[in-house]
Amino acid sequence: MIESQIESMNFIDGEWVPADSGETSEIVNPSNPSEVLGTTPKSDKAETERAIQAAAEALPDWKDTLPAARGAILMEAANIIESREDDLARLMALEAGKPMKEARMEVGRAASIFRYYGSEGWRMPDIAPPSARPGVTHTSMREPLGVVGLITPWNFPLAIPSWKTAPALICGNTIVMKPAGNASLNAAALVRILAEAGLPDGVLNMVTGPGGAVGDALVTDPRVKGISFTGSTSVGLGIQGRATGKKVQLEMGGKNPYVVMEDADLSDAAAKVSFGAFGYAGEKCTASSRAIVVEEVYDAFLEELKSATEAMKVGDPLEEDTDIGPVVNKSQYDSILEALETAKNEGRVVLEGGATGSEDEGYYIAPAIVADVDNSSETAQEEIFGPVLAVIRASDFDDAVGLANDTRYGLTAGIATKSLRYAYEFSARSETGLVNVNLPTAGLEFQVPFGGNKESGVGGREQGPAALDFYSAWKTVSMMPL
Repeated sequence: MIESQIESMNFIDGEWVPADSGETSEIVNPSNPSEVLGTTPKSDKAETERAIQAAAEALPDWKDTLPAARGAILMEAANIIESREDDLARLMALEAGKPMKEARMEVGRAASIFRYYGSEGWRMPDIAPPSARPGVTHTSMREPLGVVGLITPWNFPLAIPSWKTAPALICGNTIVMKPAGNASLNAAALVRILAEAGLPDGVLNMVTGPGGAVGDALVTDPRVKGISFTGSTSVGLGIQGRATGKKVQLEMGGKNPYVVMEDADLSDAAAKVSFGAFGYAGEKCTASSRAIVVEEVYDAFLEELKSATEAMKVGDPLEEDTDIGPVVNKSQYDSILEALETAKNEGRVVLEGGATGSEDEGYYIAPAIVADVDNSSETAQEEIFGPVLAVIRASDFDDAVGLANDTRYGLTAGIATKSLRYAYEFSARSETGLVNVNLPTAGLEFQVPFGGNKESGVGGREQGPAALDFYSAWKTVSMMPL
């Protein structure tokens, strides 16, 4: 239970303000849908335009702020985040249903992200290659894009706003952020921390409301020079079509395969697949949603997988030993249960899964394993974003690679093997942006580039040094003294 409801508001030019209409949306606890955690504004185009204007007016001073000084603010934000680990993790568990042990890791990750990009303030290297002409020098330097719009999802309510905000700020951009409604309390907590850390008014603004109003205003306003979006493929591709003249970065869906070879440690592979598929109720774009297992170990692996999954605890996300909390809202709950019924008609049920009780008692869904699924079926091709795993039979390594690549998505893939040949060949042939050998498909580190191919990612990678490339533009100065 929470002691009192939290009223989240828009943050525009350093002030917390309601929607012009005064309308709000309720945010409920997915563990107890009758409990209202708080409210968030139902804003429209006008509020978004004021936030964009505030960001545009703050841009010149922030651009002129030395990168090391920008970095000092990010470092202070990291310190504050770390000092509030318990409160931030608890808010994440309440609003998004993320189990506390994962929520704590996410808080630590957010702090590390701000510290990582804060340190970039002391680097941000220029390029000075030699000229082919006598007496000429070349210097290429980074400049900010300008005002950028960040559209963030609910499933990583602190980490994703952090890994978009931190590189955008260190590069000298100003920001208008639109968080998902189901994550607006977490987003507001991050905005408060950055303001407390010393971020000047107008540099970071936040507006909450329907995507058709707030999101569309960000995507179409000519003052916004870049858009970074994480969410569904259908929405992301729609943004790509409307964001004329902008730099666009889209991180979208996945239907991530995990290949299990005949030489794998089956117990270890089962643990990695069950964690990747079912941790946080499978609500990760990097979740393992297809296990592709070679014929030789197919039945043995299914037994190991069932045992590993049954050992996972479904329960209250506030309890430290919970692995699988509730899914985030009723819409997600209904969608997953519908997809599960389809899956049961398309394969052989190994683990029943499904609703653990009445939805009034929380949006809890136990993990389901469905074997003998055809890779061309809806269950194997459409993103479910819930605790449902399709297991697919492969005849050999080449067949497994072909099945893994046979999808319109290309985010992440994994393989369980002791063979270096399999490991290297799978890494080379995988059509994904991320490959994991004997590691889960979920739980990637922040200091390396992150993103997918095909319909999983468009417009450049997030995180690591690659994020600096998206949030900056190169200016080359060639000079010959007279």
